[in-house]
Amino acid sequence: MIEVQYDSPRVSVAIPLYRSARFIDTIIANIEAMPKDGVEILISDRHCYDDTIEKLMERYATDHRVRFFKSNDGLDWVGNINFLLSVARGEYWRFLPHDDISPVGSLEALIAALDIHEDAILAYGPTMAIDLEDHRLSERDRWSPHPDEADTGWKLGIILEMFWKGYFDGGFKGLIRRTKIIENQLLIRSTLHQIFPERCWLFALCLLGSFCFVPEALYIKRYYPGSTHTYWKITGLNYYSAAWVMSIYVLDLLGPSLARTYSVLDLWLNARSRAQWQNNRNGGEMPSYRSAPDLFFWIINRTLLSKISWLQDFSESRKRKIESLRMMRLPQKSHR
Repeated sequence: MIEVQYDSPRVSVAIPLYRSARFIDTIIANIEAMPKDGVEILISDRHCYDDTIEKLMERYATDHRVRFFKSNDGLDWVGNINFLLSVARGEYWRFLPHDDISPVGSLEALIAALDIHEDAILAYGPTMAIDLEDHRLSERDRWSPHPDEADTGWKLGIILEMFWKGYFDGGFKGLIRRTKIIENQLLIRSTLHQIFPERCWLFALCLLGSFCFVPEALYIKRYYPGSTHTYWKITGLNYYSAAWVMSIYVLDLLGPSLARTYSVLDLWLNARSRAQWQNNRNGGEMPSYRSAPDLFFWIINRTLLSKISWLQDFSESRKRKIESLRMMRLPQKSHR
């Protein structure tokens, strides 16, 4: 591993490289758009299939902001991002793909948002979509990915819906309060074929703090044949893998034991529904998110036990308990 290192920053921006030659102008434009002070830029290539990193090392040899990491170890994208999270020194951290665009002023707006909202773990903005030729793909724009209910309180029910309803789209490319990540040893967990790990990690971040939506912090995402997600071959097993990873996050980060138990049940019931649809779909619509019922309530109300009045009262009290759990404010567990 070759590394060049400079003084400590406040914000770390990670730019992993992989066959990045055709996007070098975009990478340079992103670097030039960043503040000149208080920022470090981490550029890492773990395959070195082209000379992009050499060209950037030459161009930014005297730029105090830029640190380079070059290796041929073939580390996958999740491992590379975790590595960059670990070696970063900033209070805040951002992942910036080599093919996307962060316009001038966007990073500053995100920094200001986290400075103001001390309870937020992540700040992110709206996403505008383009293709390889910079033509607009307006059908893929996400101008308002932040659900209204998230602004009325950071509750467990909203978090449990996040993965399945696609809340906070674009959040993975936002600005993260890295100090909380390090305190909780919260690196990204791998999933089957590395499908959905970023969505699962966003779920985990939700358990540590709220997300702040910053309308003026525009992010421009590029869609094209051959980008990473186009190679995904999603099966039902990928949803079960995601549920497994999110369950581990729940057990690590959520405090009350009943909340942990209920959350794991909710994740697996929705994973089962989505997996069955994925494996057997014939043009049918993707199943919507459904909150998990209390098991006692479900059993009692579908059997002759429902005729027993005290059991019926018990099941209703359990149902109310689940409703209160879903209204539980987060975060609940103390940081390590």
